[in-house]
Amino acid sequence: MAKMTSAATTDLNDEDDQKLDTRFGTSLDAIYVGVGGDLKLTLSGDTAGVIFKNTISGTMYELSAKVIWSTGTSATDIIRLDTGSQYA
Repeated sequence: MAKMTSAATTDLNDEDDQKLDTRFGTSLDAIYVGVGGDLKLTLSGDTAGVIFKNTISGTMYELSAKVIWSTGTSATDIIRLDTGSQYA
């Protein structure tokens, strides 16, 4: 896994689900889940969301997401991570 160079917390709401493009216009490289639960994401190559059931507290998931949905997500303290590269 590449080293992460930037991180940001994620505040979600139903009216404005966040588009998670990085400064290079690509999707995130990983997501850290502080408090576990369900996590609804749209991955960078998909058009619909999928729910990752029962994610584990304190775990970093190496995946490329473009949206983290408020509806369907019960996990909290989510941090967006990016390598700072177009090619992670």
